[in-house]
Amino acid sequence: MEIAYLPTLIPFLKNKHLLLDTNVFRDAVVKPAVYSRFFNELKNADVTLATIDFVRYELLKGSADDTKYKEKEKFINDIVDITIPVVAKTMELVYTLIQRYGIHGTAINITDLLLGATLMQYQNNICLLTRDTTDFIQTIFDLSFIVNIPYAKGIFTYGVYQYVK
Repeated sequence: MEIAYLPTLIPFLKNKHLLLDTNVFRDAVVKPAVYSRFFNELKNADVTLATIDFVRYELLKGSADDTKYKEKEKFINDIVDITIPVVAKTMELVYTLIQRYGIHGTAINITDLLLGATLMQYQNNICLLTRDTTDFIQTIFDLSFIVNIPYAKGIFTYGVYQYVK
């Protein structure tokens, strides 16, 4: 079975950056052929696949040895076109995001805050693909699309989010 999404997803993402969360990479290891086709469709439509260093850190930490580390690093590099730097402006926006989340932000980890701040920083030119759908509340981020990917025990459901002013 293939990935299910609305036919308007790829035209919507055309010429934008699609920020990939940690869970996308972890899930892609399970079904590499399916994800690879999806990533290639996106790239062929001029969608730039991106991530941030904090996602890379989450994926690379705990590597059993140098060989495993390099395998993970190659896997990430084969998928992403660009790693968006976390700069001073991004860090400032984390504070803004924490204020906007209020009580709802108690359990959000720093990587998700940085992903959210990156969406805020680049606004209409970037979206996020994540399975952490409860971490990106819809009073701040627009759930623009849902992507479903079947796997052996069910369905992985991802949200495609964009920052709403």
